[in-house]
Amino acid sequence: MGKKKVWRSCGSSSQNDGVFETLDLILPHGKHDGPMQMALDEVLLGSVARPTLRIYNWSAPSVTFGYFQKIEEVRRTYPDLPPVRRWTGGGMVEHGKDLTFSLMIPRAEYAATISPALFYKELHGAIAAWLSKELGSEVRLAGQAEIRSGTSCFTAPACDDLLLGEKKILGGAQRRSAGALLYQGSLQGVRRGECVETAFSEPEGLPEMALALGRTVKFMEVSPHLVSEAEKLTEIRYRSSKWLERR
Repeated sequence: MGKKKVWRSCGSSSQNDGVFETLDLILPHGKHDGPMQMALDEVLLGSVARPTLRIYNWSAPSVTFGYFQKIEEVRRTYPDLPPVRRWTGGGMVEHGKDLTFSLMIPRAEYAATISPALFYKELHGAIAAWLSKELGSEVRLAGQAEIRSGTSCFTAPACDDLLLGEKKILGGAQRRSAGALLYQGSLQGVRRGECVETAFSEPEGLPEMALALGRTVKFMEVSPHLVSEAEKLTEIRYRSSKWLERR
């Protein structure tokens, strides 16, 4: 991956301390469907040298569902959307109008060594502080009394998901592999003048989001080699009926 540009927080009161000292940021170049999105995250997880934030750009609406969920229930709930099974857990998430993103964290990073629950809380706390500032309204972590069970992610808040009022606006799922950590998240249903999915997906809006997570942010690009590896993995795993219908 090649470096493009470096941003640093200035230590002003509008910036927070970040979850990471240095964060690589991959902006969307081209659009991808669900299987390719999943494959890119898996390939990147095994190759990144620093914590890396990747922003998705969907080629068409889709639904992803957790590794342990059953495909029959997904098809009943979203009969008109192409489904893809995630490598991570969690529930069903409809994509296309959301801000979808992933974090790949190498095993040497402290964040990859702490408990999944603690990392989830720290990450979502940083995003909540940023969103509260951007939206001018309090965004908070879901507490025990607000947890709900269910198979669709945004109707079933989990502990430390993000809420705006009583509405869930951010949920995520995790996977650890060979000590490295993958987080996949979806932010949806909030507005800042226009839809957050549009306003915060434009390149000029993303440094602010990234600086909520890292004090220094470096723009990166995915190398052609890794794109090729992801394309192979897409066909082998994420586009295969064996993977899709494994449960």
